[in-house]
Amino acid sequence: RSDRRSLVNYYFSRYYSMLNMSLVARHVSSNSARASSGCDILIVGGGLVGNAVAASIDFFSGLNPQLRGQKVVVIDSAKSKPVLPSKGSPYSNRVSAVSPASVSLFRDLGVWNQLEKYRVKRVNKLHVIESSSRAEITFDRPGNAEVAFIVENDAIVGVLSDLLSTLSNVTHRTAACVESCQLPDSTRDLAIVTVRSGESFSAQLVIGADGANSMVRECASMDTTCWSYSQSAVVATVRVSADGGNETAWQRFSPLGPIALLPLTSELSSLVWTTSPDEAKRICSLSADSFVDELNEALLTTAHQNSITNQALFAIDSTFSYMRSSVRASSVPPHILSLERDNRASFPLGFSNSQTYIAPRVALLGDAAHRVHPLAGQGVNMGWRDVVILTRVLEKALKSGADIGSLSSLRRYDSLAQQYNVPTMVAIDWLNRIYRTQSTPIVLARSIGLSAFNSLLPLKDFLVHSLSQHPKV
Repeated sequence: RSDRRSLVNYYFSRYYSMLNMSLVARHVSSNSARASSGCDILIVGGGLVGNAVAASIDFFSGLNPQLRGQKVVVIDSAKSKPVLPSKGSPYSNRVSAVSPASVSLFRDLGVWNQLEKYRVKRVNKLHVIESSSRAEITFDRPGNAEVAFIVENDAIVGVLSDLLSTLSNVTHRTAACVESCQLPDSTRDLAIVTVRSGESFSAQLVIGADGANSMVRECASMDTTCWSYSQSAVVATVRVSADGGNETAWQRFSPLGPIALLPLTSELSSLVWTTSPDEAKRICSLSADSFVDELNEALLTTAHQNSITNQALFAIDSTFSYMRSSVRASSVPPHILSLERDNRASFPLGFSNSQTYIAPRVALLGDAAHRVHPLAGQGVNMGWRDVVILTRVLEKALKSGADIGSLSSLRRYDSLAQQYNVPTMVAIDWLNRIYRTQSTPIVLARSIGLSAFNSLLPLKDFLVHSLSQHPKV
C-alpha cells in the first residue's frame, strides 16, 4: 500500500510540475519573443560571487539529473583575463580571507586544488589587539585546523572563469555592460536584460551579483538601508619580519579604525589600514620609507593606552588568573620592513543591506545585497554563503517543478540569507563603532569584555566553528 501511495504521489507531482511549466510557458511566450536570446538563469556580474554562483548552479545540476540542461548566461563587465597570473608575478593588493566554509564550496566546484597549486597562505591564528589597552584575543581552531586561507581575488576570479569556459550550459559574456533590465511585477512575464551591444536575453530568473551599486537592485526598486562610515581602507603589500612562518593574521584597533596584516608568505603580508578619508590620502602620498615608519608606529604606539583600563585588567587577571587561555600568541605584531612594491590604493567603506534580497524573477547576492566593514573579513564569505543557500533553494524548486523566478520559490533564500547575514553585519557594525571611541567607560567595558571572551574557550570555539560550516537549507 505504501508503494502504491508513493507511486500515486510521484505521478501527481510530475503532473503538477508539467502543468506549472506549461502555464509559465504560455504566459511568457509573448514576452520572450521580444528578446533576441533566451536562458533559464541570467547572472548580472561575474567576479568573485557571480562566477561562483554560475559554477555552483552547474555543480548542483550535475548531481541531480532533473536539473541538467538549465541554460545559464553570465553578463560580466570585466574584460577576459588570463586564467591565473604567472606564479612569480607580484602579489595583488586585493586579497580575501577565505573561510573554511568557502574552501568547502571551492572544493565542491573542483577549483581549490588549482588555487593551492598556484599560491594560497594558510592562517592558523587570528590575533586581535587594541591600541587603548592591553586587552587582546586569539582565535584558532581545534586540531591545528586553519582559521582561513589568504588568496588573491584575481586568482579566485581566474580559476572560476576558467571553469565556466568548460561548462556547456554556461555562456560567459565578458566585457559586456548591461544597458537595461526589464523586470516584471509578477511571474506572468519573463525578465529581459539588454546589453550595450543591443543583444537582449529573456530569463526565468535574474541574479544580481553586480556589486554595491547594483543596477539589478535599482531596477527592482528594492529598498536598501545604507550609510557611509566616513572611513577609507588603504591596501598594500608589505614585507615583514615575523615569527613562526608568518601564519598569524593580525588586527589592531586604533582610534581611526583597525589595521590588519594578512599573511601571504613567510615574508609578505597584505595590509588593510582603515583610517579617515583625509588621512588615507595623506599616507598614500607619503614616500615608501615614510609610509613604513608611520605604519610601524601605528602598530606599536602606546600613546593611546588608557591607564585606568589597564589597571582594571591587571586586577581582574590577578584575581581570575585560572581562567586565562593557555594558548596565547605574542602581543607584538610583525615588524614592517618595506613596501614590497608601491601598489598602495584606497577605497571608501560603508554599510548597506537590502530589506529584501528577492523580487519577482530577481535574486540578489554578494555586495548587491549587502555590504559590510572589512574588519572581520566576512564580506565576500557572506556572498559565497549566499551562493550556497541560493543554489540549494533553486535545486529544490526545480526538483518540484516550480517556477524558479517566483517569490514562493525564492522566499526560502531570502529568509535564510537574511537570517545568517543580518546578525553578522550588526555585530561588525557595532564593533567598528565601539572601537572608534576613546571614552574611558567604553574603553574599560570593551577591554574587559574582550579579555573575558578570550578566556571562554568553548564560546570562542563555537564562534569559529559556526563560521566554518555551510548553512543548512
